[in-house]
Amino acid sequence: MKKQWSLIGILVLVLVIVLFSWMNGQSVTVNFGFAQVTMPLVVILVVSVLVGVVIAVLFSMTTILQQRSEIKQLNHKLQANQKMKRTVKTTPKDATKKQN
Repeated sequence: MKKQWSLIGILVLVLVIVLFSWMNGQSVTVNFGFAQVTMPLVVILVVSVLVGVVIAVLFSMTTILQQRSEIKQLNHKLQANQKMKRTVKTTPKDATKKQN
């Protein structure tokens, strides 16, 4: 159910972007400092949104990869600790009482 609401939200956002772009169809000149480009505002808006999505995905992927690496290291440490715990033998309670 949660994925369905996410999909509906994404579709509404895309619809808003498309309608906004369609309403702004006039040609616009963009100055990049080293070059000027004249193209429809629709194209500039769509390209800007796509560039923003790509940047957001790249930042989130670096975080996800770092977290996966940390989880892998922690799992290795946990397995090593559990292996050590199994090898250490505890003395029975009766044996400690007899020694006193």
